[in-house]
Amino acid sequence: MRFFQVKPAIYYGEGSLKQIEKHNFKNVCIATDQGMVKFGLLKKLTDELDAKGITYHVFADIESDPSTEIVEKGLMHIIMNKPDALIAIGGGSVIDAAKAIIFYCVNFKRIFFEDRYVHKPMFIAIPTTAGTGSEVTEYAVITDKQKNTKIPLTDILMMPDEAILDPQLIESVPAGATAATGMDVMTHAIEAFISTQNNPFARCYANKAVELVFRSLYPSYVNGSDLEAKGSMQIASCMAGIAFNSAGLGITHSIAHAFGAMFHLPHGLANAIVLPYVIRFNGQDEKVQHQYARLLSGSGILNVSGNATETLYNSVVALSASLNIPVSLKAFGVSEADYLGAREEMLDKAMADICTTTNPVEVTREKLKGVMDQAYYGV
Repeated sequence: MRFFQVKPAIYYGEGSLKQIEKHNFKNVCIATDQGMVKFGLLKKLTDELDAKGITYHVFADIESDPSTEIVEKGLMHIIMNKPDALIAIGGGSVIDAAKAIIFYCVNFKRIFFEDRYVHKPMFIAIPTTAGTGSEVTEYAVITDKQKNTKIPLTDILMMPDEAILDPQLIESVPAGATAATGMDVMTHAIEAFISTQNNPFARCYANKAVELVFRSLYPSYVNGSDLEAKGSMQIASCMAGIAFNSAGLGITHSIAHAFGAMFHLPHGLANAIVLPYVIRFNGQDEKVQHQYARLLSGSGILNVSGNATETLYNSVVALSASLNIPVSLKAFGVSEADYLGAREEMLDKAMADICTTTNPVEVTREKLKGVMDQAYYGV
């Protein structure tokens, strides 16, 4: 028996932030970062809360790749303020941190109250990038800085109750971040479509996400004011998130997690660099070739050469080039000495990564090293 579930409630389109007005909260905690404060996006949310007379407390200490220390601080914030709702407004790091805070808050209360009924604050996710899909998944990744490693968390407790996708909130995202987060969407969708746990529901969402990324990412990149393209990318991100929440991912993510933790690359950029090499690696398998052909057909891309692997590879490479994505980790600026010195440790982490278990082609350490080397050298 298999299981598929679509959550949370999703409100999208220009002005959808006004959905906040529909709630009768008394006390709210807001999880965010200093960027949201600096660029006025937090104020858009607090204006809505002020209009309703809702009391709120802001936790704005979240940073990129949220650490266990930040989650602990956020946990104390929510325990002390006892909110009706937790609203996360920001990118994937903010939403992931908020998920971890909710997870540990509920479990802390269960332990403290000896498993009696525990009230979980309503959890609303408002993404300000179109990339991670974190607003519709039960996964989060936090960083143990002492061990220099990523910690994946998964629990239905972390699934937001509502997601609000307002393209006006991503209008000011810089072009480079738009490119990286957009290629994160592409990676989620392609990996979910071919994973060992793929299913008809996940494939449907993933296929549409790929189509939308090919159609809308470049316009979003060159014109930040193109709200139609921005809104389309938000929907693609959401759909890809729904897909991988059900189907899992693959070794693009395993390698990207290792690269990101070691060399402090933004997650979307790490995925964008690694993705073409994994497409080619997995595409040596006949079954994956067939899946690529279906993906291309469903996305409206002509497979002129008759080789679905090469067509998908070339299409993704061309899109990345138009977005000025580095072709390799070396081109990004990581020295060969640093890479080789860290390679074995990164291999250990990539082999142990949960995403490796759902890659459609079984990998050995030697094969994974080959793909990792390709992603470093760009060959």
